[in-house]
Amino acid sequence: MTIIVIGAGKVGFRIARQLVQESHDVVLIDIDTERLEPAREVLDAMTIQGNGAAPKVLERAGIENADMVIAVTGRDEVNILACLTAKHYGVRTTVARVRNPEYSRSADALAKNELGVDFMIHPERLAAREIVDLLRMPAATEFRHFADGSVELLGFKLSTSAPALKGKTLAELKLEDCLIVAVDRNDTLLIPDGNTRLEPGDHIYVLGKVGHFGRSCMIPGMRAGRIHTQIQTITVVGGGEIGFHTCQALEKLPRNGLTIKLIERDAQRARWLAENLRHTLVIHGDGTNIDLLIEENIAGTDAFIVTTGHDETNIMAALLANRLGAGEIVIRLEREEYAAVAEAAGIHATVVPRLIMASTILKLLQEDRLLDITFLKQGKATILEAMVFHGAPVTRKPLKSVGFPKHALIGMLIRESETIIPKGNDQVMPGDRVVVFSLEEAVPKVRQALGL
Repeated sequence: MTIIVIGAGKVGFRIARQLVQESHDVVLIDIDTERLEPAREVLDAMTIQGNGAAPKVLERAGIENADMVIAVTGRDEVNILACLTAKHYGVRTTVARVRNPEYSRSADALAKNELGVDFMIHPERLAAREIVDLLRMPAATEFRHFADGSVELLGFKLSTSAPALKGKTLAELKLEDCLIVAVDRNDTLLIPDGNTRLEPGDHIYVLGKVGHFGRSCMIPGMRAGRIHTQIQTITVVGGGEIGFHTCQALEKLPRNGLTIKLIERDAQRARWLAENLRHTLVIHGDGTNIDLLIEENIAGTDAFIVTTGHDETNIMAALLANRLGAGEIVIRLEREEYAAVAEAAGIHATVVPRLIMASTILKLLQEDRLLDITFLKQGKATILEAMVFHGAPVTRKPLKSVGFPKHALIGMLIRESETIIPKGNDQVMPGDRVVVFSLEEAVPKVRQALGL
């Protein structure tokens, strides 16, 4: 498949790199030649400097033979115009990143026909959805669904004082209905086995059957032990698109005493938010002002969410809330490299819209065999859900002797309506679906083993 990616920022580069790994012919276009340099150095892809919406530039990129155009520049108008132009040349599928809510509201009626966009991706809405998902599982740092919602992956930070873990191997923990698929220790990801010993302060990733976390799958030392805590008071800082969509989604949840506050520093925006959010108390003020946070009883809030467009502001507000005793703290980050800093500072979870958007766009490209792809740890780890067909190398023998890639693990196997945590003697059969956790460097070998 020939795919043109317009926009060589972090999202475009990540998408182009994944497409190259999947053996697609990729052309990467950007108006800024400096943004193309990383791609020129490491990707087997054609790069073109120019306006990706201009017909002459697209012709240089081979638009007449392209199967798909993905436009992810920072300007909505460029992305939409690029898709419209691509449709004029007969491109079958177009994808555009769109942030302006005015375009979003008219998307359903106009996107395919008048705008030429087959798939309109809204990073702010996606980020808001992930924030709300995280709040459904207090203490989780990540939350993802797979296998039509029957399997979920959660990240947890283990308490630094967890005596129940001392000296125990994973095999001795005897977890049911779930499997620890990765351990992040001192910012190094490890794929564990039964002999791995967890340590206080580890960040673990657990794959399990939906509805079993906190019951048959309870890990000693899981941060806060708050798996059953019901969040009832929520404070959001930042009334931009992510903050607005987060509050909208929260307002749709069953009330049951739920109270929502939104702090916005711009007076005009605060008035607009107050008019458009029915069940949210909008407060005009600065979310990094400690006096305001004390006045609004941040110490008594179950969840504190910071969604401004400035990473430094978000981290500062979160640190203040943490110091004051707020419950679960979730922040939005634009630069994923700040995630490690945030975690070290005691911030419970981070949401990076760029990574979510890249995963969402790549899911649109997958064929029948690869059903889902998700990135974690700033792209250092990948979760793949795939359908296994006859002839795939992984089906030849029991898992303990199949030679599955070293830095990857089959965490869940779905056979018809049965969800199985596979063991060494189990064998993957044609027609099974598998959920695999893999470090970035092992993904090509994982794809080969699965016959992708």
